[in-house]
Amino acid sequence: MRLVLVALAAALITSSASGHIRHAPPTPAEIAWARVTAQWDLLRRDARAFLPPRPALPEGVTDLDFPEFFGPIGDRGLELSEKLRALDGRRVRIVGFMVRQSLPTPGVLLLAPQPTQVDEIEYGACDDLPPQVVRVFVPLPTSAPVLLTPGPLLLTGRLELGARAEPDGRNSFIRLRLDGPELPPLLPSHPGPSAQRPQPPATLSSQP
Repeated sequence: MRLVLVALAAALITSSASGHIRHAPPTPAEIAWARVTAQWDLLRRDARAFLPPRPALPEGVTDLDFPEFFGPIGDRGLELSEKLRALDGRRVRIVGFMVRQSLPTPGVLLLAPQPTQVDEIEYGACDDLPPQVVRVFVPLPTSAPVLLTPGPLLLTGRLELGARAEPDGRNSFIRLRLDGPELPPLLPSHPGPSAQRPQPPATLSSQP
């Protein structure tokens, strides 16, 4: 565990092979993000089996899990499951982990089934994100950032399906429009900062 924490902390400081250099030491919030992510990273192969029970469902909302996105792989590759298709346009609740991005899009976060980090500066859109990634739209003022939040999130919103090219160069097929700007954690012990809160120097940042 200690080795994983050391490696993650070092990655925040050292430069990449392309010469992308971090000019400042990691903030306390970034160190905290690395520690929490390291804990969940140890469980990433089967992290969902270790998550606590969800609270009762709000009226008119259906629980949706990442393993339910696709049906069995056949001759045509991945195909959307009947449950996912049936929930298109309806309110759903899903538990996932916010992807840490080097170039996040204002008002948008990527939700994955396990803790994940991508570097658009180094690799562009050529990353190893799983096909189940959900593009989540957070109702914030124009150009407002979505604060990086570690740990499992319990998000509720309206599901949208369909291929679409996004302004940041990515293509989305599964989208979620949140009911509100909050990013509630699944774990009650986690503080879960609001997505609308101003970003002070020690606030979690999705920048590398």
